[in-house]
Amino acid sequence: MKKTFKKIISLMLIAVIVVSCMSLSACNGGNGETIKIGIGLYQDQGPAVTATRAFLDGISQELNCEFTYVTLSQTDEAANKTAAQQLISSGCKGLILTMDSATEAILEECAKAGIYLGGYLSDYEQSFDSIKSNPNFVGTVVDGRYSGTAWGEEIAERIINEGYKNIGMIKFPSFAFPHQNEMDSAFRAKIDEYNATAADADKITVQAQTTELMFQPLSADYFSANPDIDAIYGMCAGVDFIYPTLTQNNKTNIKLYTAGFSVDDSVLNNFGTSGNGCFQELVFSNVEAITYPLVMLLNKIEGQEFSDNPSEAQRVDSSQIRITNNEELNTVKEKSMYYTGKFENSFLSASDVSALLAKNGGTHEDLVKAVQSMSTEDLEAK
Repeated sequence: MKKTFKKIISLMLIAVIVVSCMSLSACNGGNGETIKIGIGLYQDQGPAVTATRAFLDGISQELNCEFTYVTLSQTDEAANKTAAQQLISSGCKGLILTMDSATEAILEECAKAGIYLGGYLSDYEQSFDSIKSNPNFVGTVVDGRYSGTAWGEEIAERIINEGYKNIGMIKFPSFAFPHQNEMDSAFRAKIDEYNATAADADKITVQAQTTELMFQPLSADYFSANPDIDAIYGMCAGVDFIYPTLTQNNKTNIKLYTAGFSVDDSVLNNFGTSGNGCFQELVFSNVEAITYPLVMLLNKIEGQEFSDNPSEAQRVDSSQIRITNNEELNTVKEKSMYYTGKFENSFLSASDVSALLAKNGGTHEDLVKAVQSMSTEDLEAK
């Protein structure tokens, strides 16, 4: 009788242990092995890096993922391939990279290792057509809209309505950001259209040749070469590459419409009608957009596929935060993870991201909608 009782107790303990293990397994996405994902960013510090890390850290436990980081080079393909190889050799099952550099060579390394690659805030313009059918490439989420035409036209309309007459044009090199050429052309076309019917006194002069910044701050010589400008359209990250030069040379009376952002209030407090009023528009992409390549990678790694999975890798637009006035700036300061660096301010919770996975019933349509529902209006509605 005692032996039978002990046997029953032993069986009950085993059952409890089995149930506990099953629960832990369910909490860890269905398997006990953590999935390691390598993240290659284009810089090693700044608000975008801080927010990206905070977002991934916030969802890592729910997704049973571990993230490891490298910093990529803007110009050195060999360095980028080496960085990717380091991530692969460290046990990463998937890579998310911000640079379309040495991409085909990196995909060869991925194929050898049986892992996958996705893009983050990059349109992969140089390689996309040749890699979109590659089984190891899961697609990329673009830094805003793939076409730059709309933003170029919108800035031109603001310049016209706000009465500026001599406009400076600054962008990054075309090899790295080819769609800034579309912004440039669309802006100029809209100004030309206006000038065609404007009185001579109202016509707008645009810098004849756009200045290209090789990822270095604007030179002070710019002002002697363009002495009359009263506004600048900075298609590049003007907060970091243009504004400091304006400040150092006492040129903050020039109005700046630009991409980029800062969490330094001594900089941001010069927006719109505040401070020196230099900033008139700021645009940045949400770090939560990394959800697109991450979910696509995890589907592949876990052997899952959306019911509406695309037949080849996609290049997906993401919505951006566009700040045009102080009210919108204050909303960003209060609610945007990009500014606060806190996961609690993310557009997406860990469970939101988990629900987008194919194994949990998510669809490709749901995933695209998620990364395209993070605009200034969406932020205001939070």
